[in-house]
Amino acid sequence: MAIGSVVLGRLGDRVGRKSAFIVCLLSLAAGSLLSARAQSLGALFLWRTATGIGLGGLTPLAATFISEWTPSRVRTIAVACAVVSVPLGGMMGAMIAQRAIPSFGWRAIFWIGTALPLVLVIVAACLLRESPRFLAQNPVHSKRLAAIMNRLVREPRFVGSERFYVTEPAAPARHWLGIIVSREYRHTTLLLWSAFAFNTLGLYTYANWLPTVLTAAGFNFGSFFGAVGGAILIGRYGSRLVGTGLALLGVGATLLIEVALSDSSPPGLQLSLLVLAAGAAFSGMQSFLYAVGAHSYPTYVRAAGVGCAQSISRIGGVLGGLAAGAFFGLQPQPPLSRFFYALGTLVIMVAVSFFLLRTHIAPNRQRQ
Repeated sequence: MAIGSVVLGRLGDRVGRKSAFIVCLLSLAAGSLLSARAQSLGALFLWRTATGIGLGGLTPLAATFISEWTPSRVRTIAVACAVVSVPLGGMMGAMIAQRAIPSFGWRAIFWIGTALPLVLVIVAACLLRESPRFLAQNPVHSKRLAAIMNRLVREPRFVGSERFYVTEPAAPARHWLGIIVSREYRHTTLLLWSAFAFNTLGLYTYANWLPTVLTAAGFNFGSFFGAVGGAILIGRYGSRLVGTGLALLGVGATLLIEVALSDSSPPGLQLSLLVLAAGAAFSGMQSFLYAVGAHSYPTYVRAAGVGCAQSISRIGGVLGGLAAGAFFGLQPQPPLSRFFYALGTLVIMVAVSFFLLRTHIAPNRQRQ
């Protein structure tokens, strides 16, 4: 996924969002098909890696696509709905696997994973329209853009001979990585990387280890409302205030879980509410980071910039898993409260990094 985020994100900046999105879906289908036919663990590992490359490109490309197609007043909500669909899809996949594997074997899951992306390839090829911002960068695409614009305004206003422009500086003659770490974007890039990495550390630690130590139901429930509810608030108050507040909610909830577990009495409802708040905070922040990341870069490096940030986030996810595994492997076992205290201390960096960003989404009233 880390490889796919960068490679397919950059492909979206070069050949178009739609083409790169379809390549992601084809990679998913091909990887799943070959996984279903794998005859050894080594072959299964190889084809799952190919599947992960396609999967890694989908989220940054979807965030870029949506941010370039939707009106500014609902953009954050649209991106949040797309990002929160990822864990919802994972839950649906687990439910399907629970019923399909006992009846048809484990390979059946990969056959389903082959069919669904192929259906989506057909849907995307027929219905998905290329990003107008991407098309406007090159006069070669003027006729395609004119046709899209005519459909939007519902009248034949454009003929294709016009020259369209994106209201942003022209792309410099530099490598894309050099652009996002240049003086103009370095501050934004490093803070996005930090926020992505530490938030993913918290999110993956909860998602992977919470079923082991507590209960994941409240966390998953809070994830949806944190992402969508927070996105609605961003439209009213802007991303800096809402996102920083939500990140601090995650820090506070995690530290209070540590306090609740230190108490000798059974925490009950109190612990459930804290887990709910943590789910809202970490999943909501993940959605906001994609929205703010897409808002932070110009069209010619937007998909690559968001994809690179997602790749960096995998470092946080891996480190979180390794640290949690090491903690629960200690003998004698330390108190569980210390685990949440350490996690709460680390994820303070999410709030700090997000607050210091200069490219926040303004409230809707300031964009009118």
